[in-house]
Amino acid sequence: MIKRITLLASMGLFCFQTFAQDMDYTKALVTKLSSPEFHGRGYVNKGDSIAAAYLSAEMKSIGLKGFSHNYYQPYTTPINTYPENPRLSLDGKELESASEYIVNPNAKSCEGESEISWITKDILTDQRKLSHFMREDHSNAFLAIDSTGLHNKELYNFAQAMLKKNVFDAKGIVLIDGKLKFSARTKTVDYTTFMLKSEVITPEAKKISYNIKSKFIADYHTQNLVGYLPGKTDSCLIFSAHYDHLGHFGDKMFPGANDNASGVAMVMNLAKHFKSLKKKPHYTLVFALFSGEEAGLLGSTYYSENPLIPLAKTKMLMNFDMVATGSKGIFVINGKMVPDEMAKFNAINKEKDYVFKMSGTGESASSDHAPFHEKGVKALFFYTHGDNADYHETTDTADKLPYTQFEGIFKLVRDYVEMK
Repeated sequence: MIKRITLLASMGLFCFQTFAQDMDYTKALVTKLSSPEFHGRGYVNKGDSIAAAYLSAEMKSIGLKGFSHNYYQPYTTPINTYPENPRLSLDGKELESASEYIVNPNAKSCEGESEISWITKDILTDQRKLSHFMREDHSNAFLAIDSTGLHNKELYNFAQAMLKKNVFDAKGIVLIDGKLKFSARTKTVDYTTFMLKSEVITPEAKKISYNIKSKFIADYHTQNLVGYLPGKTDSCLIFSAHYDHLGHFGDKMFPGANDNASGVAMVMNLAKHFKSLKKKPHYTLVFALFSGEEAGLLGSTYYSENPLIPLAKTKMLMNFDMVATGSKGIFVINGKMVPDEMAKFNAINKEKDYVFKMSGTGESASSDHAPFHEKGVKALFFYTHGDNADYHETTDTADKLPYTQFEGIFKLVRDYVEMK
């Protein structure tokens, strides 16, 4: 792996000239990280570790200093995985995994055949019928909501919430939606939840057959990567992105091009730019690539609890997650929580017109900025709005990315840092 990276570098793939020219580097990096070689940067086949080795070599080629010889900050976590192909059938008709159904990632291995018991509009809107339904034994049934005629969104959401919590003590749950969004979990539960595309199931379905084999790993070894450029002071600015993604559901891979190879590319572009400058930055610049974000902000939480530079000396964290689209502009999540800093970004954009629409939002725990914000560090999360329909699906591939706001975000952050 290292030899291949060195060869690519010697061929000039990773040379840095000006940023406008370096979109070739951005696209090459995103394509590389979302390729089958990295197994979706998840926990099956150690995809995250393969990506870490690759990115460690990249940090070295840029010339970043490290807190360890390979930039690693190791930690362990439990994780539930699905290395073997699942099977699911409705009334004898087998469905296609990842495109027609997925399993909730907290599901244990399970195999069998069960009746589907439908929660209907009549049950949900009649107290007597609902009470009777709740007293029935559902321990051998999979429960599903028949949304036919159920046009009350609040009622439907309430029923979905009851199913997700399994208040009926069912053997399993069938959730029906137009989108399938896979994820990752560090814990398992004693019932199985299947998410099915709405077009593959109707209330006429009576039986569900399934064979799911999960592998729970109690102490999975993973790592953050952290490099830095020394500044004139020991206080720092952190640029972060998570490099992990969802890996495999059986033989179906989740590439994670926008989520979040694009954020990694942003951090690496910033590292290249600031390394190329002749003058030393005022603040030490830290470039952090976190693992475990998809399983619950694991890597960023670990860093925030074990900082390599004290959090008291961390002036600001700028996090990048899904930044390769943007037909509707960008969000700066947490912008309203740091109004003085947000005002600086707005002033830059007003003068330079780098992005066509920028909206600061309130507090959100939606990405790796959150653990830092909780500990009192100023933290922003840059996210492109629009064209994100492939989020957490197998269709999040590099060839689809328009990079509408990518260069604008880079220039905003570059100018902000150079004001310091």
